Amino acid sequence: MTRARFATLARLLSLIIASAALNAPAASQTPGAGDTDDLLAVMERLKLRLPTNVSGSDSVRRFLGQLSRERCDQQAIADLGKALESAGYRREASTALVTYSETCGGHAQSLRSAVTILLRLSDYDTAAKVASKVIELEPFNGAGYLQRALAHELGGLLQKAIDDYTTAIELYGDKKKIPSVSYIGLARSYDKLGQFCDAVLPIETWVSLNPAQNDTSQTQAMIATYRSEGKCELGTATGEEVFAVSRPNNVVRLPVEINGTRGLFVLDTGATFVTLKNTFAQKAKVQVDSNSIVRLNTANGTSTAKRGRAGSIQLRSLQAKEVPVVVQDDAKGLFGEGVDGLLGMSFLSRFKLTVDAKIVRISARK
Repeated sequence: MTRARFATLARLLSLIIASAALNAPAASQTPGAGDTDDLLAVMERLKLRLPTNVSGSDSVRRFLGQLSRERCDQQAIADLGKALESAGYRREASTALVTYSETCGGHAQSLRSAVTILLRLSDYDTAAKVASKVIELEPFNGAGYLQRALAHELGGLLQKAIDDYTTAIELYGDKKKIPSVSYIGLARSYDKLGQFCDAVLPIETWVSLNPAQNDTSQTQAMIATYRSEGKCELGTATGEEVFAVSRPNNVVRLPVEINGTRGLFVLDTGATFVTLKNTFAQKAKVQVDSNSIVRLNTANGTSTAKRGRAGSIQLRSLQAKEVPVVVQDDAKGLFGEGVDGLLGMSFLSRFKLTVDAKIVRISARK
C-alpha cells in the first residue's frame, strides 16, 4: 500500500468515527436504568400517569429530573406544570401541582396555578376545593377567595360566590389600588340572581374609590342598566347634611337609625357594606342570611360576619331602603367604645358624597 493511499484511508476512517460520535446520543440524554427508576419515582409521587412519549420528551423529562434531585424545587414544579399544559395534559398538570403542595408542606402558588387550569377545564367543583386549600394556607390573602368566588359563580353557587367576592374585597389592603375584577364579579353574581339593585352597589363602590379613573362610560352603562332593570330607588333627602370631621383621628361618628332603632356609627367609605354588631342587628330586627360567611378586616384582625338586609337606614333627612349589610360577631372594641357599626358604601353610594379634611357633605343624587 502506497503512503498516499494509506493517508487517504486514514482520513476516511477519521471522518467515519467523527460522524458516529456526532450522531450518538449524549450520555445525559440517554437515561440509564437508575435514571429511569428515579423519574418513575417522581411520577409516582406526583400521581402522574403519562404516555411514554410524553414523560420521555425532553422538556418533561428535564423537570422530572430536577424534581428527582430536589423534590420540593418550586421552579421545577412550575416549569413541569407549564410543560404538561403545552403537551395537552392539563388535567395531569393540575394533579401534579396539587400533589406537589401536599408533599412539600403546602405551596400556595402551585395550588393557584392548579385552580387556573381547573377553571379552564370547567371543573368548577374541584377548582373550588383546591382554592379552599389556598385559603387554608393564606387566610388573610384575598387571592384564594377570589379564585373560589369565580369557581362558585361559574358552578352556579351564586350565594357562595357573593360571600367570597365580598371577602376578597374586604381583605384587600389599599382599596384605591384594588383591581375591578372582584367588584364586577360581585355585580355579575347579583345580576344572575335577578337582584339588579344590589348589583349596582359594587360598581358604584368601585367608582367611588377613584372617580377620576373608574367613572367611565362602561361603569356608567352598567349602573344605568342595573337601575333600569331593577327599577331601583335612590336615597332620598330633603337637603344637604353636613358633618364635621373630628380631630385628631379624622373619625366621623354619626347618629343612624336602622329599622327605626337608633345607634352610633362611624362613616367608612372604604367599607363596601354597612356593618353592624350582632347585638345591634338583633335589636333592630335586621334580616340575616344564616348560611352566609364572609371575612372582614378590623382593627383587631380579621372577623367573620354574615350578610343581611336592613329595611331602612336613616341619617337625619337622608333615607335609603332595602340596604345590604353585614353583621359581625360582637367583640370588645370592634368599632370603638359605644359604636354600633360602620356606615359603609351600601348606604353612602345612594347619595352624593363629598369628603374633605374638615367636612363631610351628603345630599340626594340628581
